[in-house]
Amino acid sequence: MRKNWLALACGAAVMPVMIHAQEAEQESAQERAWDIETEASYLLSRGNSESESIVGKINAAHDGTNWRQTAKAEAVNTMSENDDGEEERTAERYYASYKLDRKLTDNNYLFNVLTYDKDNFSGFQYQASYALGLGRRFLETPSHVLDLEAGPGYRVECLEPEDSYTGCDDKDESLIARFAGNYKWTISENASFRQTVSTEVGEDNTSVRSETSLTSKINDHFAMRLSHLVTRDSEVPAGTHNTDQETSVSLVYTF
Repeated sequence: MRKNWLALACGAAVMPVMIHAQEAEQESAQERAWDIETEASYLLSRGNSESESIVGKINAAHDGTNWRQTAKAEAVNTMSENDDGEEERTAERYYASYKLDRKLTDNNYLFNVLTYDKDNFSGFQYQASYALGLGRRFLETPSHVLDLEAGPGYRVECLEPEDSYTGCDDKDESLIARFAGNYKWTISENASFRQTVSTEVGEDNTSVRSETSLTSKINDHFAMRLSHLVTRDSEVPAGTHNTDQETSVSLVYTF
């Protein structure tokens, strides 16, 4: 009888340890996992205007104990029919960014961010930048998250159009100050709102990128997203506009 009671006592003592180890292993696996989502939209217009637009996006995020990573890539292509009945490209844009945060104490973190923007109708061949600095999570609740960042950086703007994504005969290089904010509101279990804004202040040109989105989940993997993107450069080549806007409704698949 004493042996049975001893076995039960040992089992009772070992069980919480095993459960804790399993939970720690699950948390470690979740911590290593990446959140990846793909987003796509297609618009076909026929009648008074003939056009075809395709938008594709990929977002990836990884939040670890000490490091946080976010990456994104976007591609936009629009073909329209001109007055002569011939198809011509009226929009073509590519964007990519990678951001690495090193978490510190008291919600502070160091950030590194690299961006590349190629818009064939912006007047620039491409714009690329790198910045680093200090960020702080000012708000973190189950419903709201707010990050603000500031730091110095370096920007390259290619002014001479050519058939290249990296090479450039005429470029403008400058130091910049980068300011950014990221706000997420979890409205409910199936709906969320996000606002991201970044500004690069240079001696000759100040650029702003603002993206607003509202996402509604359909099930565990699919969602619908309404997004509005605004980009603005204070100084642009002749014959181009300072501000561009894009509004899209997309189907999102989350891995």
